[in-house]
Amino acid sequence: MELLRLGVLVSGSGTNLQAILDACAADRLPAEVAVVVSDKVDAFGLQRARDAGVPAVHVDPTAHADAAAYNHALRELLDAHAVDYVVMAGYMRLLGTEVLDAYPMRVLNLHPAILPSFAGAHGIADAFAHGVKVTGVTVHFANEVFDGGPIIMQETVRIEEDDTVESLEAKIHAVEHRLYPEAIKAVAGGRVVLEGRRVHVLPSA
Repeated sequence: MELLRLGVLVSGSGTNLQAILDACAADRLPAEVAVVVSDKVDAFGLQRARDAGVPAVHVDPTAHADAAAYNHALRELLDAHAVDYVVMAGYMRLLGTEVLDAYPMRVLNLHPAILPSFAGAHGIADAFAHGVKVTGVTVHFANEVFDGGPIIMQETVRIEEDDTVESLEAKIHAVEHRLYPEAIKAVAGGRVVLEGRRVHVLPSA
């Protein structure tokens, strides 16, 4: 079976990228990372890509006239590497229609809360500060709204009485590193069916 080619977008340390790379290397994920792209020149995720022998590219937003031009450059780069799906792994920018329209329902994102609750850049801290007893992780299709696309998978994480923001972050990240490759595997295996906003994940054979 031909491997699904992933273009992974990162802005930071790239721990979820590493989980994806590890799952591919261990044959737990029938995919390959074709290119890793970052808006930050010093993002450690780029180094993780280089260490894995994957093309790592910095696309500088300030070198483009506006967000549309930047997103157009992203799309051209992803097209050049013949990616099948775009995977956002700690990418802290809203993707423009230049990319979204080129990859309809083929852009995945990960959020450290149970959407639609606690959307935005601080999902873990916001859930902790609000005092909820349960939070979790969401994998969803990305659209033109931050954290607003159809939900593929979710898994809950309990917030215990003795948890701190730091301990909650550790629990959330552990779930992310397992759930994201699982969701990508479902997509790669053709087991994800979209009907309106509802995503049906079919059982594996």
